[in-house]
Amino acid sequence: MEINVIEILTYFIVYSFLGWVIESSYKSILQRSLINSGFLYGPFCPIYGIGALIMFMFLNDFKGSPFLVFCLGFFVLSVWEYIVGVLLEKIFKTRYWDYSHHKYNLQGRVCLTNSVFWGILGVVFITYIHPFVQLMLSKVQQNYILYADIILSIYLLTDMIISIVKIKNIDVKIKKLDEINNKIKERLQEIKEYSINIGKTNKEEHLQSLVDELRKQKDRMQRRIYRNVIRLRKAFPSMKSEKITEFLNNKVEIKKKQD
Repeated sequence: MEINVIEILTYFIVYSFLGWVIESSYKSILQRSLINSGFLYGPFCPIYGIGALIMFMFLNDFKGSPFLVFCLGFFVLSVWEYIVGVLLEKIFKTRYWDYSHHKYNLQGRVCLTNSVFWGILGVVFITYIHPFVQLMLSKVQQNYILYADIILSIYLLTDMIISIVKIKNIDVKIKKLDEINNKIKERLQEIKEYSINIGKTNKEEHLQSLVDELRKQKDRMQRRIYRNVIRLRKAFPSMKSEKITEFLNNKVEIKKKQD
């Protein structure tokens, strides 16, 4: 089976988009609100793009045997899902999905239900989806496909870099938030000591203005972190991260105190 780089890139982009549409639609229906699924801000899920390429390259030669395609899809895509789960946990120190509540699972990263789904998807993909996509793309002029690939590749790469940086910065910002909290406590303690020992002074007023500014900085940072965390929570409802969970719990406590 011969396939060139442009074809691979085109299929990757198309299936990354289709995967995003399907998963976002499914999660939006379940959660009864619009959900942008996946890591990226744009309408693409690269995990599905790569998964589709894996199906195409591994399963296409066996499309005459649906049972064999099912078995290969079951195994190959389960291995891919497991590898992605491990890599995400190592890179971002976060578990983005967890199947531990399923009866048959492997370390919560893959489960029998999903693996059966991957097998069925492999058969449907090789028998119906990919031939249809091939037919549609064959009707488009190659130079148009090339231009679209270049533009969308640049967009995807930019989106990927921005998304990864923002996700990695969540822990950094939470740590910075802790530092600001400590500074506020220190300044408040100084104000308390000045009030007891000396009485109200210009120094105390200066410290109070510093505290007010730190609180404003803290509120701005909390809002930015909260927006990023909530977006990820909606995209990955079973996401597990100690720092993020602690941040959300603190956010709830703050709201309770304010109410």
